Amino acid sequence: MEKFSCTRSLGEEIYFATLIAENVQQAKEMAIAEVNQKFQKSGGRIREWSVRMLETGVDGPARIIDCGYREA
Repeated sequence: MEKFSCTRSLGEEIYFATLIAENVQQAKEMAIAEVNQKFQKSGGRIREWSVRMLETGVDGPARIIDCGYREA
C-alpha cells in the first residue's frame, strides 16, 4: 500500500485528500467518492485529479486519512 495526496481544482475551490491506496487509480477513485459523499459535490473525472505518492510500504487497509477543500 502507498500513501497518496490527491488534489483537484474546480473554479475557485481546491479539493484535496490524503489517503492509503494500492495504486494511483484506486487513490483517484477514493478521492472522487469521498468528495461526492462529504461535500455533495461532483468529484469530477479521474483525469482531473493530480496525485503524488507520499510514502511506500504503508500498512493497509485502503482508507481516507483526510479530505477537504479551500477557496483559491
